[in-house]
Amino acid sequence: RRSCEKAREHNGFPLYGAFVPQCEEDGQYTPLQCHGSTGHCWCVDSNGEERRGTRTAAGETPRDCSKPGE
Repeated sequence: RRSCEKAREHNGFPLYGAFVPQCEEDGQYTPLQCHGSTGHCWCVDSNGEERRGTRTAAGETPRDCSKPGE
């Protein structure tokens, strides 16, 4: 399994409000991750690590994670 799939399985049945990563069909992390409870969004690298400076608050337009500097 890919790292994103493993992270989702590790969460099992998460507590209400817990963050569960979104994965692509091939098991990789979706570049833009959003927390359903808080509305915050951020870009991640191929390991699922948050890319510095990409987090946006609820109601803000999320970054374009396909752009290197974003």
